[in-house]
Amino acid sequence: MATISRDELMTILMFGVHIAKLDRNFDVWERKILSRFAAAMHLSEKERGALAHQRTSLIKGLQSLESDDARNLLVKLLCAVAHVDGMASETELEFIEKVVVKLKGQVFILPREEWGRYEKEVFTTLDSIAHPV
Repeated sequence: MATISRDELMTILMFGVHIAKLDRNFDVWERKILSRFAAAMHLSEKERGALAHQRTSLIKGLQSLESDDARNLLVKLLCAVAHVDGMASETELEFIEKVVVKLKGQVFILPREEWGRYEKEVFTTLDSIAHPV
């Protein structure tokens, strides 16, 4: 079972919103995956609105992720969002690479052609947090 705090989930979601907006095309599929993530966290409309306008530095955001589970979930969400619209843009790929470099190899990333499975893994993790066995 994953051990990820609500604050860590908020940071992960914030980074998900950031990567979705990087290519200046906030696609309907990206919106759906992020909305599903927010719903799994039981975020209110007010919290969602505040999150959409919140900004933090890459370093501060990554430092706030204390657990390996949180860091892994972040990378999986970033890859899932980049992949969900069928084409990861160069800016999205560069951002993911920056994140992985800043995490200093603390996470493993699948080859890009396998990123489609990350969406399911993200929600399996969220479900285990919301409904521990």
